[in-house]
Amino acid sequence: MMKWTLIVRLTHWLVAAGVIVNFFNESGYTHRLIGYICTGLVLLRLINGLFFARVEASKLHLPEVKAIKSHVQSLLKREKHDYVGHNPLGQYAVYVMWALILLLALTGWLSRTDELWGEDWPVDLHEALSYLLQGMVVLHLLAVTVLSKWLGKNLVGAMVRGK
Repeated sequence: MMKWTLIVRLTHWLVAAGVIVNFFNESGYTHRLIGYICTGLVLLRLINGLFFARVEASKLHLPEVKAIKSHVQSLLKREKHDYVGHNPLGQYAVYVMWALILLLALTGWLSRTDELWGEDWPVDLHEALSYLLQGMVVLHLLAVTVLSKWLGKNLVGAMVRGK
């Protein structure tokens, strides 16, 4: 059974690589180019998930508060649940990371406009958003590691193979 489509997997790994490279490559043309490519990939994923996805795991939806509460309670009770796609908290984490990437593109672009050239706040906000994204990435990696061990499933492998 296909869980993650090719477009989901490609956008995931390309954005992940771009975010990591840009964190260490803090400025310049290459930084901007990678940032805008990541932005395009996030927009592609949003459009695909909202309008074209046929596989349930690839479709975008907002988990209800009830689903989040149930998920958290099951985690606290150490009950195992199988989800098609992300669990409710994971789904929101994805949306937060995508929003941060889009805001990084906006603040990066704003910092280069004639109107704001030389202003500190767009650069400062861009940097703060970058650190928030890095924190989310670390949280994501921890969650994948812990849940993989706990569920006895190779979640990284699923994002590579799609199953």
